[in-house]
Amino acid sequence: MLAVLAQSNVAGVQSFHSDRADVVHEHLSKRLSRHRFDCGRAEPIDARIYSMELGAIQFVDLQYGTEVDVEAQLEDDHFLVHLALDGETVMWADGNRYQLRPDELMVSSPGTPLKVHMTGNCRHLAVRMPASICTDYLGQQLHIPVQRRLEFYPGREGTRELPLVWRGMLTHICGQLQLCPITMGNKRLQRQYGMLLAEVLLGNYCNSYSEQIALHGNDISPRHVRRAREIIHDSVEETISIAALAAQVGVSVRSLQSGFRHFLGVTPLEYVRRHRLEKLHSALMESDGGASVTELMLECGIVNFGRYAQYYRQQYGCLPSETLRKRG
Repeated sequence: MLAVLAQSNVAGVQSFHSDRADVVHEHLSKRLSRHRFDCGRAEPIDARIYSMELGAIQFVDLQYGTEVDVEAQLEDDHFLVHLALDGETVMWADGNRYQLRPDELMVSSPGTPLKVHMTGNCRHLAVRMPASICTDYLGQQLHIPVQRRLEFYPGREGTRELPLVWRGMLTHICGQLQLCPITMGNKRLQRQYGMLLAEVLLGNYCNSYSEQIALHGNDISPRHVRRAREIIHDSVEETISIAALAAQVGVSVRSLQSGFRHFLGVTPLEYVRRHRLEKLHSALMESDGGASVTELMLECGIVNFGRYAQYYRQQYGCLPSETLRKRG
């Protein structure tokens, strides 16, 4: 991918070859993340690295040419998206072990310790994405308040097509850069590509905002999860029984819990809570001042006023009464 651009001498694409571990370590620390690097147990290093920038996004095609172990903890300002191109890579994140085969993908989040083991034939395409691209997309395009840390959950892609879509997107970007490098240098166009990559990740890889993204109509979860969501959205009852909900959609409680956790990152009960908070926030924002907070809560199926007021403050940074007062 990037190697082809480097061979074509496309402006902005850098080619780097080295057999010195210290030089390779320094090079990748600048382009991806600060890390510890160990290749002392294997054959001499033969690193081949190709890199380019698209605005604030860094693309790195990486092969060490020998067996290496890497340990890193990402800074707070970026994510790393790892796409395996060749070989089998072992990665550890959140205490779990993942084996990454060709055309499989994993996202590393800021502050999360990461360990990687690559053999000599392993090759990755790593994308370093500023966290601000994703959080700006949540806030500005989806109008979701970013009140807590955005975190992607390792090994929880929502569809098997995601790595292929991601690779296709990166291939398209590289092709466009080769055909029309001047046009691709346009800052506004680069920002648009950044937002597109953010949409692909946020909508298809389970993260700490997946349930709110689903509330905005971007849901790739299986049928029983989608149907359960529809029932939750249509319900105005004070309580929703998860057992009854599972029976309505024709699955076990365990399957329903598992589906919500895997595709939305929350339990069904947590989803109910978030949905009601979204409804309450919309009602408060649209109020003409004729209804009280309590009345609006009841219309949203909320009866535990004090507890939901605290939930609301955790999600939106203020109490419901403050939102209503500001609207007035």
